[in-house]
Amino acid sequence: MTDLHQRFIGALNYNKPLSVGDVFRADNTKTYTVVSINDTRNKSKDVKSVTVIPVREAVAAH
Repeated sequence: MTDLHQRFIGALNYNKPLSVGDVFRADNTKTYTVVSINDTRNKSKDVKSVTVIPVREAVAAH
């Protein structure tokens, strides 16, 4: 996974196909939205570069 500045932020092993706009929770317990998927960087069709943005979690008022 990379952020919008193309900085590597982690690896993702996801069993379902992802699409732009999908929201998921990663192993680091952060939630991300997929903004682009690029498979041209890797020779393997099973490996894709996913660009994500973090989703701000709503804070519950007490």
